[in-house]
Amino acid sequence: MKKITDLTEKRFRTTYVRDANGNRKKVSEEVTGKRTVNTVDSGPRFGHFIIDLIFFQIAIYFVDYLFQLIVYLTRASVSISLTFGLISSIVLLLLYPFLYFICELKWQKTPGKFLTKTIVIDEYGNKPDIGQLALRSLIRVVPFEPFSCLGNKSNGWHDRWSTTFVVKETELEEIKKLQSEQGN
Repeated sequence: MKKITDLTEKRFRTTYVRDANGNRKKVSEEVTGKRTVNTVDSGPRFGHFIIDLIFFQIAIYFVDYLFQLIVYLTRASVSISLTFGLISSIVLLLLYPFLYFICELKWQKTPGKFLTKTIVIDEYGNKPDIGQLALRSLIRVVPFEPFSCLGNKSNGWHDRWSTTFVVKETELEEIKKLQSEQGN
């Protein structure tokens, strides 16, 4: 199967030629060139981040509440309570990338991507493998990583380093169509 970055498309370009009398004439010619993968722009990506952050904060508060409830109900001593607090802090820190991983593993989407009808794909237009998704999720804890999605080319570090793309579902349909036309 062809990589989505190796797909080609036919385009038309306008050139000018001189006729037999020396007059300049406009001619349209067909050329074949590499197709650009239309990834999602930085505006919707920022929207994904905010929506996902709200959703995941609710989940994190719920888990934190459960930890606090366990400590309260067991009436643990101070040392056990502090140890349990340390464990809960580590769990809460890892919960953020874990929730991304679970959502993208199950649906190829997070809550924000559901709302904007976008999807995570690998370099062949398929569902990313478990290693790519794990790497993609862990990279999200890198400081300032959310800002890497800002700019003209909206491929954040978690996309570039894991070789994944976030595209609209209609773009994925177009990619699949081109892959079937252009063969393996």
